[in-house]
Amino acid sequence: MFERFLHQTPFFRFTIPLIAGIVFQIIFPQTSLPTKLLCLIIFIFIVGLQITKQTQHFYINRLWGILVTVFIFLFGIQLIKDKQNAKPDFNDNKQKYIATIIEEPSVKSNSYQTTLSINYVKDSCCWNQEKGKILAYFEKDTNVHQLAFGDQLIIESYVNPIKHSGNPNAFNYKKYLAFRDIHYQTYIQSGHFEILNHNQGPVLYQFSNKIRNNLLNIYQKNNITGDEFAVLSALTLGYKEELTADVRESFSSSGAMHILAVSGLHVGIIYIILARILFFLQRNKYGRIIQSLLIILALFFYAFLTGLSSSVLRATIMFSIVALGKVFIRQSNIYNTIFLSAFIMLLANPYSIADVGFQLSYMAVFSIIFFYPKIYGLIEVKYALGDKIWQLIVVGIAAQIGTFPLTLFYFNQFPVYFILANIFIIPIAIILIYAAVTLFLFSFSDFIIGFLAPIVKYITFGLNYAVKAISELPFSKIQNIQLDLFEVMILMLIILLLSFFILSKRIHFFKFAIVVLFILPCYNLITKYIKSHESYFIVYNIPKISAIDFVEHNKNKLFINTKATTDSSFIKYNIMPFWQNQKIQKPTIHTLPDQPCHYYYYKNQKIIQVNSNSLFRFPSNNKLEVDYVILSENPRLDIKDLTRNLNFKMLIFDSSNNYYSIAKWEKQCQELGLNYYDLTEQGAFVKKRSSFL
Repeated sequence: MFERFLHQTPFFRFTIPLIAGIVFQIIFPQTSLPTKLLCLIIFIFIVGLQITKQTQHFYINRLWGILVTVFIFLFGIQLIKDKQNAKPDFNDNKQKYIATIIEEPSVKSNSYQTTLSINYVKDSCCWNQEKGKILAYFEKDTNVHQLAFGDQLIIESYVNPIKHSGNPNAFNYKKYLAFRDIHYQTYIQSGHFEILNHNQGPVLYQFSNKIRNNLLNIYQKNNITGDEFAVLSALTLGYKEELTADVRESFSSSGAMHILAVSGLHVGIIYIILARILFFLQRNKYGRIIQSLLIILALFFYAFLTGLSSSVLRATIMFSIVALGKVFIRQSNIYNTIFLSAFIMLLANPYSIADVGFQLSYMAVFSIIFFYPKIYGLIEVKYALGDKIWQLIVVGIAAQIGTFPLTLFYFNQFPVYFILANIFIIPIAIILIYAAVTLFLFSFSDFIIGFLAPIVKYITFGLNYAVKAISELPFSKIQNIQLDLFEVMILMLIILLLSFFILSKRIHFFKFAIVVLFILPCYNLITKYIKSHESYFIVYNIPKISAIDFVEHNKNKLFINTKATTDSSFIKYNIMPFWQNQKIQKPTIHTLPDQPCHYYYYKNQKIIQVNSNSLFRFPSNNKLEVDYVILSENPRLDIKDLTRNLNFKMLIFDSSNNYYSIAKWEKQCQELGLNYYDLTEQGAFVKKRSSFL
């Protein structure tokens, strides 16, 4: 059975080792394998065996297959190595460089954010050509409004490497951007940049951006504004800048978030529309070729309209292969088509494997293809409308079977009413896509568009209302679900074993699935027991905020400075993930009073937090013995003043201090030979102890 599957899906044998090589290099970036040399040697062997026709022998054929697999594995490693070595190198001084805007600037609270592609960097004497991307923040002023996609600028600013906060279990923004080839960020002050040229950069992206902006203007000119504009723009054109947090939360809670992410669903709808419009070309082979070419061109044009996002490109490549397969291959294997599209996407950008959308979309497609016919056949619905509703239900269930482990892992929640979302929201979304395409086609006529635009607006309003109504139902989502990577792998293994059981009808696969299922509660009990015996002393790395946490036996005490009380959102993104991981149900938070210093005790260790120099101006006859000294909120003191009054093992500079204070203290510590820890450079300070043994 499995050998027949391998024979029918040759790209499975290519894609899996490619993924393995990519993942291996991501996990072990310091590997020193001479991959280029090994690839060359193996390639010579492969070609030699093929030329001499030695692969006709059974054992030589097996060796040839192994060599091909190893070659692709090593090739995957090399793809990531090339990515890792391609990032530019900047020093700590202010840089002068030429860069092009490759992302439409978006408005933030205090700045404009965009992505720059580096063209040239100036050293002491000349301009040097460079490649790489920078996350850029422009200071708000009147000149920034002029910036647009494709503008080439000459800039003078500090370019800093992106850092991970190091806060335990917090989102790793550094890694997230690294997978998008962005390793640096900069803040560009007003008057420190100048526009050199317009309409620079990749022509296709300029063309895509220009057309999409024109289509967005059609919506706005016809009084489609507010949440209707935001949702319609995201749904049809992949433009998400106008989506508010409330709208995103409603779609997420209802299980309809995938509708806003322009991907396979949308491309599939466009494919079906085009196939039906061009049905008359299916009469002969040449007509089918013309039909396929027209569909492929239209799909790629739609990809241009949506900004050439990776999710749309994945689906476009997949449906393009399907269209070609119907012409040239009588019985094309859908699994092979999917693996081929994944193989192409990974060759183009190996970091796609780390993209959540990439993982979810392929898992959803595999799951729908496999489970849909099995589930659909369980119930026979006679009436056409009932059958359509049953199909939507089955699609939702089939997609959730394959994606729910990843959904729980990445988003820590599960939408309970996802079936309702499929029944009500997807049909409305399909109607909206049809209506939007019609609106664009007749945009030349003021009379027709004046009739269509209000209809599109009211349909979008109805979509938003349905989404909000579902999201506000009782128990609309299960929250705070914590899965680690091992638990995700266990769930995936269970799904795989059940799939083998359905295919082969062999009971031992079902038994294995039950056995593996029992591993989950056992593993959960063990990890819960271990966590209940762990204790932590943590100084979180949060800009301009002092936050010290003591955790023991699933309970905690968090101490924050008074400045942190003005905005508590920092807890949600920086601290809450760790509390959830440790199963802390009712966290305790204390706001520190305004006094020069604070004393803490942790596992027989003494800790003092210093906020002022008032207590340490003069030497003391009796030095206080402490283990850690935390300097917070820029106390105006020299390290020598501390050493006259305190004996300590380590100094910790938290993130409430500014750059200049920390730089001064680090220099003094180096001169005095003292141990210190800088949160802004090294990430959060975490001291862990375990007593379960």
